[in-house]
Amino acid sequence: MQKIPVPPYGNIHYQIDDFIRPWDNADTVYCIHGFCESSAAWNPWIPYLGKLNRVVRYDQRGFGQSTPMPIDFPWSLDVLADDLINLIEAVSNKPVHIIGAKIGGPVTVRAAVKHPDLVKTLTLCSTPIKGPNGVPVGQLMAEQGMRSYAETTMGPRLHGMPQEAIDWWINLMSATAPSTAIGFMNHVSKIDVETDLPNLQCPTLVITVDCPKRPMERTKIWQASIPNSELVVLESDSYHLSVTEADQCAKLSAAFIEKHSSS
Repeated sequence: MQKIPVPPYGNIHYQIDDFIRPWDNADTVYCIHGFCESSAAWNPWIPYLGKLNRVVRYDQRGFGQSTPMPIDFPWSLDVLADDLINLIEAVSNKPVHIIGAKIGGPVTVRAAVKHPDLVKTLTLCSTPIKGPNGVPVGQLMAEQGMRSYAETTMGPRLHGMPQEAIDWWINLMSATAPSTAIGFMNHVSKIDVETDLPNLQCPTLVITVDCPKRPMERTKIWQASIPNSELVVLESDSYHLSVTEADQCAKLSAAFIEKHSSS
């Protein structure tokens, strides 16, 4: 486990899962998690992605083991995208495959548009292209704490998962520093990558579901604006597919990456 500095606020934590034979010419995959999560969210994916690729996963600025951000930190999509770009340049310094889940998706889109030379493929899993209105959630966090936020929002997120999985996710999300979560939510409604989508130059896989939180028809509209993109719709009652349908999503992503791999 390693860190890269993000002056003046501390560090971003990342880890490399490398099970590749040293003499093999393997590609590298970067995994970007969602809100109030960490790189541990990708654990079930590693057996699938790691067979043919090196995997780099990191805790986004302020989350997981990365340094918490002050509540008045000037959040922006470009700041988060630049974190990803800087990590790729520091660790790999060559084109990579990128997978983004939930609100991590817009981060990957912006990074791919800003530096198309660094991105071989992009996979978007349960991704919105615009941030929600974060004011009510921010108030809930401030008034009742992170655990209350996690507990009250877990139902539609992990619908159908066993209680032990739900408990694990509540503990993970409630461990997020309130200053990071509240500060982020105060700016989340400004996230919007709709105009970025037609500028994506890499092959793109969109994995989605048809549910109230992620209506399929809405996803089809913006996915159609992405050149060289594919859409896969899974049957699920949750909107966090990278968790509830982890095996299926990981297999789809690994196959898509292999199809566009240089190995």
